[in-house]
Amino acid sequence: MTFNIKFSLSILPLAFAASAASATDWSEVAQADMKFAIDAVRSSHAGAVSGQIDVTAPLEAGSRAGMIEAANAKTEQDYRRALVRFINGFGDPHTGIQLRLPTLAWTGVVLDHIDGGYRVIWSEPNWPQPLPPRGAIVQSCDGVWIGTYLKSNVAPFSNHSLEYATTPSELARKSMFDIGLGWTPQRCTFQLSGGVVRDYALPLRAIEDGIGKARLSEVQQRYTAQAGAVGLTPLAADMQWVAMPNFNGGISADAYAKLYQQLAAHKHAGWVVFDLRGNGGGDSSWGNRALQALYGEAYGEQLGRTSSHTKSQIASSAAIALLQRYASLPQFAAAKPMLDDSIAKMKAAQERGEPMARVEDMSKQEADALAAAVRKRPAGPRIAAVIDRGCFSSCMNFLQQISAIADTVVLGEPTIGYSPYGEIGPYKLPSGNGVITLPSAIFAGAQATREPFVPSRRYHGDMADEAALKAWVKTTLTAIKPAAR
Repeated sequence: MTFNIKFSLSILPLAFAASAASATDWSEVAQADMKFAIDAVRSSHAGAVSGQIDVTAPLEAGSRAGMIEAANAKTEQDYRRALVRFINGFGDPHTGIQLRLPTLAWTGVVLDHIDGGYRVIWSEPNWPQPLPPRGAIVQSCDGVWIGTYLKSNVAPFSNHSLEYATTPSELARKSMFDIGLGWTPQRCTFQLSGGVVRDYALPLRAIEDGIGKARLSEVQQRYTAQAGAVGLTPLAADMQWVAMPNFNGGISADAYAKLYQQLAAHKHAGWVVFDLRGNGGGDSSWGNRALQALYGEAYGEQLGRTSSHTKSQIASSAAIALLQRYASLPQFAAAKPMLDDSIAKMKAAQERGEPMARVEDMSKQEADALAAAVRKRPAGPRIAAVIDRGCFSSCMNFLQQISAIADTVVLGEPTIGYSPYGEIGPYKLPSGNGVITLPSAIFAGAQATREPFVPSRRYHGDMADEAALKAWVKTTLTAIKPAAR
C-alpha cells in the first residue's frame, strides 16, 4: 500500500532556539542558513537527487539569487524573506520552512478573489481607523493594481504557485496579515456601492493591541474550509456524509475505527460522500481502510495500489533514520511492514552506492491491468468526494484511489498541484532559528507532477460554509443516478 506522509509538527515536534540578540549580523546568519538550505535540498530532496526539473530548475535559479539576497540581509526581516523566498520558490508544500512566523499584526480587513475580481470579505467592526465595508471592490494597493501587488509582494513568499486556480484567492487572503515578511500594503483604493471610489490608509494594528489570538482565529476560520471531526452523518435518505479532515492516526485513530464499522453497515447506501476539505495528509492507509470497509479488503487493497506505480527513496542514512522513526510511532502501525521492507531496500541500495532505492515497482502492463480491474466497483454505494485547495499529500493519494473507480463524482474547487513526493524529514538550520522540511521519496503514477485535481462539478460558493455546501451537494447528487456505472 502506498504510504505518503506529510511532515507535521504534531508528528515530529521540534525545538527552536531562543530569538537572536539585536546585535546579530543578519548577513552572516542568512548566508550560513541559505548555504545549508541549498546543500540540503541538493542532497536530501528526492526530486533533486533524481533529477526532476520541477526541483532542479528552481534550485539552480533560487540558489544564485538566494545567496545574493542573504549577503545583503541587514535585518531579521531581510533574513526571513531570503529563506522563505528560496524554499517557497519550489511551489510545493512538501518542501517547507518553519521559522516561527505567527501573525503579528492586521490591517483589519480580509480580501479574497471572487468572480474574477478582488473584494473585501471581512471588515472588522470597531476598528480605530475607517475601513472599507464588506463587498467593496479592491482596485489598487500602493499605486498598482491589486493583482500586480499580490504577484510582486506576496506571491514570492507563498508555496501556492501562480499557475493554480485558487492561488489569487490564497494570496489575497494572506495579504492583510503581517507575519514578519513585510508584505502588507500601506493603503489601498476601493470601489464602494454606488460606484464611489475611496482611498483608505491601512496601518497595521498589533494582535496584542486589543485584538487577541482568539479573535484572530475566529475571523480566519470564517473563510478557511475544513471538514468536521472524523465521522459519518446522514445527508439524505440515500446519502451519507463522511468527514475526513486529516489522515493523522495520532489524533483520529479511535474516530476512524468507529467510522469503518459505520461504513461496513452502509454497504448498500446510494451515495457515500467523502468530505476532504482541508485534509493536508498523513498516512493514506486511514483512507484506504474506509474503502475496504465499503467494498471488501481485496478490492480496497487493489484501489490502494492504483495511486502510484513506483516509489523510490533516497538511499541515505538520514532517509533511513526518518523511516525508522515513523515505523516506531503507533499512529503508523498499519504501515510498519511496508516501512520495514522499504528500509531494507534502502540499506541495500546504500551499500551498493546507489543514490536512490526503488522500494515499490509495478510495470506499465501491470498498472494498466490493475486500472482496468478496478474501474467497475463491486456492489455497494457510489462514491462522491468534496475537495478544495487544502486537500494535499495523502489526501491526493486517497483521491487518486477513489477516482480509479469509473463512476466516482468529484465536487468542490481545484486543489493545488499534485506533489509526487513524500516521507518528509526535518533539517535544522545552523542558526537554530528553525527547520526546513524535505521529501525523501518520489512516487510515479498517472498524475503529472504539479497537475491540480479538478472537480467534475465545480462549486462556486463559499467552501467554508458547510450548510450551503451540503445543500448544493445534495441537490447535485440527487440529479445523478446513484447506481449508474
